[in-house]
Amino acid sequence: MINQFNSLRALKSYVSLLLFFLIVFPHSSFSDELFRFHQVLMGTIVEITFIGDNQKKAEKSALQAFQEIRRIEQLMSPTIEESDVFLINQSAGRKWVRVSPETFYVIKKSIEISERSDGAFDITVGPLIELWRTARTKGHPLSEEKLKRVLDLVDFKNIMISQDGKIFLKKEGMSIDLGGIAKGYAVDRAFDILRGLGYRNLIVNAGGDLKVGGMKFGEPWSIGIQNPRDKEKIIAKIKLSKGAIATSGDYEKYFIYQGKRYHHIINPRDGLPAEGCQSVSVLCKEGILADSMATAIFVLGPEKGFSLCQRTKGIDCLIIDREGKMVVTQGLKAIISFNP
Repeated sequence: MINQFNSLRALKSYVSLLLFFLIVFPHSSFSDELFRFHQVLMGTIVEITFIGDNQKKAEKSALQAFQEIRRIEQLMSPTIEESDVFLINQSAGRKWVRVSPETFYVIKKSIEISERSDGAFDITVGPLIELWRTARTKGHPLSEEKLKRVLDLVDFKNIMISQDGKIFLKKEGMSIDLGGIAKGYAVDRAFDILRGLGYRNLIVNAGGDLKVGGMKFGEPWSIGIQNPRDKEKIIAKIKLSKGAIATSGDYEKYFIYQGKRYHHIINPRDGLPAEGCQSVSVLCKEGILADSMATAIFVLGPEKGFSLCQRTKGIDCLIIDREGKMVVTQGLKAIISFNP
């Protein structure tokens, strides 16, 4: 989610997100070197890894990619004043807001995913996100009364878009949050920047949303999927040389109350944390689609989510249900291996 995290505790929680993906780098006799850089952006640790032959050039190239992600954060963060999303939310129910072409594109794409998933993915969950953030701080679930107060504000059909690049939220009090899609878009953009600079073997990883290109010294990159119930273990590995992967899990931000887990992936229909899955990993060409579809499938649950994945051209998924059972689409079977 695009938020500003000021506490060390929050930063540590996002460092653990890097355990989503274990990248194995073998020793090599080639003249090319493997460079790794990271910055804290969009509320998470962004790690850029690529193979090159010049340290100074690598540093400048990574900086350009980070700057691109920061630029997108400035456009799409709901907490940065004067961002497109901040202004949209401030103007809800009152006036149209002209936004950048990129923000317009991401919002339009969000609506398309909402329609495709029958509302399982919905960026108008902003009011619910805020309430549950407070609930996590207190370690106590929301009351039914508080949920009822804001549920009427959650409906992607109340987002209006104009042909001239304006956005309007129909009801005062509505707010959008692009946390389930903007990181994927930012990864795509940073990846394109590096490709434009000549790098062919690379990974851009924003807290678990990543895009891969090329090889690691002649072999596909090895991407590890974290065990959702043991952050020290990798449950599966995917060999990949091209594509984007995003994972949504119930173990990133959560609290336990009376034996029940309350996490940050909210079902827009009832306002409660979605049940049925521990994690969902989606593989496709673009980070923006992988990011949003991982959320949609998670919210839908194992059966409906798997069906959505199979109906959507160009995506594959790994679903781990609430009991820990794993289901994988046919397209992943040739490149995934499971740890005992």
